[in-house]
Amino acid sequence: MKVRAMLWTVTMAYSGFLLTGQRTFNNLSITEGSLGALTGLLLAIMFTLRERRRHRPGLITYDIAQFLPHWGTESERRSSHPKLGS
Repeated sequence: MKVRAMLWTVTMAYSGFLLTGQRTFNNLSITEGSLGALTGLLLAIMFTLRERRRHRPGLITYDIAQFLPHWGTESERRSSHPKLGS
């Protein structure tokens, strides 16, 4: 996580600085570098959380038949309902 966060932050800060098109440090280049660093940090956090979520089991990891073993196996008793016409 630490290496990923550092790489993304530095890379995005540098790309933000390059996108200004200026070779000197002024308010615009510092702002763009800071925004790039913030974007890189957020991307690193997002990718780390995504990787952790992939390794975690899903919401439904068991078969429904384990919880409801007799679900749908009982026949319906139709004799309790009165028949029409008799």
